[in-house]
Amino acid sequence: RIDRKHYGQDHVEVALTLNNLANVLEDKADYAKAKVIHTRALHIVQKHYGQDHIKVAHSLHNLGNVHLRKGEYAQAKALCERALRILQKHYGQDHIQVAT
Repeated sequence: RIDRKHYGQDHVEVALTLNNLANVLEDKADYAKAKVIHTRALHIVQKHYGQDHIKVAHSLHNLGNVHLRKGEYAQAKALCERALRILQKHYGQDHIQVAT
């Protein structure tokens, strides 16, 4: 609430906080809430940075992990492949950031 009040609803700092909250919910196996919050964070970073930014790739990966844990393999694969394409575009095929 403090971040949203201070920065506004669509600030990238709010997206970072949302991602952290969603990660906690994911660890608690509350995948439905984690998915909603990761999706909101993804929309914020896409709005701020565009579709092909590294931060978007990280948000896609986070959301993909939630789908994976829910057993939604097709959605997880699509999100993680999109994240991989963004990372490869920025770093190249053989960079350590692409391997991890």
